Amino acid sequence: MGAVLIVDDSAADRALFRTILSRAGYTVHEVARGGEVVAKAREVRPNIIILDVNLPDQNGFEVCRAIRADRELAGLPVLMLTVRHDDSDVLKGLEAGADDYVAKDSAPLIVIGRVGRLIQFRQMSSLAMLNQQLVQVGRLMAGIVHEIRGPLSVIRGSAELLRVKLASDPDNAPWVESILRNSQILQVRLDHLMAAVREGSTEFKIVDLNALIAETAELFLRGLSPGERVIEVATTLDPGQPRARCDAGRLMQVLLNLLNNARQAIMGVSRSGRIEVITRLRDVAGGREVVIEIVDDGPGIPPEFLERIFEPFFTTRGEGTGYGLYLASEIVQEQGGRLCARNNAGRGATFEIVLAAAEAGVAGQG
Repeated sequence: MGAVLIVDDSAADRALFRTILSRAGYTVHEVARGGEVVAKAREVRPNIIILDVNLPDQNGFEVCRAIRADRELAGLPVLMLTVRHDDSDVLKGLEAGADDYVAKDSAPLIVIGRVGRLIQFRQMSSLAMLNQQLVQVGRLMAGIVHEIRGPLSVIRGSAELLRVKLASDPDNAPWVESILRNSQILQVRLDHLMAAVREGSTEFKIVDLNALIAETAELFLRGLSPGERVIEVATTLDPGQPRARCDAGRLMQVLLNLLNNARQAIMGVSRSGRIEVITRLRDVAGGREVVIEIVDDGPGIPPEFLERIFEPFFTTRGEGTGYGLYLASEIVQEQGGRLCARNNAGRGATFEIVLAAAEAGVAGQG
């Protein structure tokens, strides 16, 4: 359901709301003083803050303004509590940045309904705004790819003509073959980029996952700045050549996102580290599955956040949007699979993508 931070100096009132919200499936955190709110909210990353107007150290209006002034917390919904319906208090709260009010003696269903509505509304509003931004980025990327494809076609066509003319010139023919081979690689990568930003329906094909992962790892490493290339990326690929029916471009988008998350986790505590990408086939009832694991040796995920990391806009990083893992999970589900995470026994975390295995055959990537 989500997490709620209750701010109230009354232990009895906190216990009442804790009972109401816990029974509705929410994880509940509490503080008794207004000065503790910002630090606690940064620690537990709630979906909503329920804030009493009357607090011993500062009033709820001041606390609400502090929340809105904090870059990490500014987008959190705030539901203010009052013991009476005082229009002046309501106006002050709204001016301070509160989203809604509820009386302490309201029926439990009213409290639950307002909490759920505020969380859902804030998520939908933020998703709509981010989706608009992604559409703009996608259009820009599509334009760049379009501009590259034209010259690339000329290069490939000219190289193919040269190959015909140099068929009897063994000394120079390898240079032409190198141009053609790298042009073909670039074409595949452009296709994958287009698939990642394409609007419209997903394009499913039978994909050789080992080849896709090798390509993704290479792209990821090439994208690191020289100072970050102390990150090692290793691949352990199932010799059975696992294949899945999926959209290669969108799956590459997920893999790059997970690799980047692993890099950020490692770099947050160390200047070097290791990421391993593993593929394996496993038998399940009714068929076979392909498992892709991204394993890092970073600090791992706080256990209390493991069940929440795929929520939209949940993040443990101040500069993060909380959108990447949510989007990755949505894309994997779109492919008929699932994405989950766990902490490793020793150090670091593992993200696991599970897809239905496809019959062996010719793999098409597009």
